[in-house]
Amino acid sequence: MRGNITEGPVLKPVRKERVSRQVFDQLKEQIVKGQWPAGTKLPSEHELSKQLNVSRGSVRAALQMLVALGLLETRHGEGTFVRELSGDIYLNALFPLLALSKTNIFDVLEYRRVMDPGVVVLATERASAEDLAELERIYHQMEEYREDYKEFAHADLEFHLTIAKATKNPIFIKVNTIIRDILNASMEGIVRALGIRDGLHYHRQILQALQARDASKAEQLMREHVERTIKRLKEGGGV
Repeated sequence: MRGNITEGPVLKPVRKERVSRQVFDQLKEQIVKGQWPAGTKLPSEHELSKQLNVSRGSVRAALQMLVALGLLETRHGEGTFVRELSGDIYLNALFPLLALSKTNIFDVLEYRRVMDPGVVVLATERASAEDLAELERIYHQMEEYREDYKEFAHADLEFHLTIAKATKNPIFIKVNTIIRDILNASMEGIVRALGIRDGLHYHRQILQALQARDASKAEQLMREHVERTIKRLKEGGGV
């Protein structure tokens, strides 16, 4: 029977280092394993802090992360409840998993080498006039930011995400949003290491292939673009 938690899984006191992260891990485990089913009301921050032997601040931070992931929801005047799990929630959980594991930049680029050519093929078939106009706008931003590596890097990532959005496939959009966020911290360094010439060249050619609805050309260019980026980074010792 769903309702308030009175008895059930025993939560372990946690070590002092990275306390909020340990609280987050324990609470998430109870939810994902179904120990706390959808609709269950969690104990108060005070009660959780006593069970876990941590501060209320650490509990609050962990709960906020779980709310952000979509595993919990806060109802005003009622408390915090477990949400129904969905595929989108599992995708949301992918970002902290990758970010907190210090994912190697080449692992992410390898993912893009495999997936981005297929994504651009779908985008070539499905992109609306508005999608193409947005890609052109972002490309012109890249041209304007030739001397600003940070803004150029941001525009570069947005260009690839906009291609994913043009597929109209929510899975591609969600995963590429996560990839964008992971690469965000490293992208400026990549641009500084490699310069902007390749980026401008390939993005212009990919845009033109999309505009011409030439899926084969777009796929070839995207594969070349990512493979060349990986090759140049490895030759230069990485970022």
